[in-house]
Amino acid sequence: MLKKRTALILLFVLSFIMSGIALAKPEHGKKFKDWTVACEKLPNSGKTICNLFQNVTNDKGKVVMQLAIGFVPGKNVPQALITLPLGVMLQPGIEFKGGSAKAVRVPFSVCVKNGCVAGVELKPEIIKGMKAGDKGSVKFAAGPKKVIELPVSLKGFTAGFNSLK
Repeated sequence: MLKKRTALILLFVLSFIMSGIALAKPEHGKKFKDWTVACEKLPNSGKTICNLFQNVTNDKGKVVMQLAIGFVPGKNVPQALITLPLGVMLQPGIEFKGGSAKAVRVPFSVCVKNGCVAGVELKPEIIKGMKAGDKGSVKFAAGPKKVIELPVSLKGFTAGFNSLK
């Protein structure tokens, strides 16, 4: 079971990492305020998968977090992948708050060359909270006593998410 879950997470991570260079479905590149749709053809199955993503940058314009939301092939429950830079403290994981939804603690799944990834299934109450709010956040530890909270804009989320269905 653990190997199957890890394989699914890696497939999902790969689809998000490659989403920026993928060939498109008609919605690819469509912007919904602070969210963008990225579509790609999966190498093994030939199926096209589309994700909604947002990059969060620091004051120097460097991407410090990517939040990507989509559906794993064969599953009807949306997943979120949060990618943070290498060097974060892995053990505490992250805290994801989507709008008015209750914050959830999410462990890191894997670290790749682009950063460390935490994946979470977005239950209906989280999606509802994200659609109702205009901002969310991601908190993580960058050191033993250094907690960082990054903002997540939810402007355009509802329309973008609805386009994935």
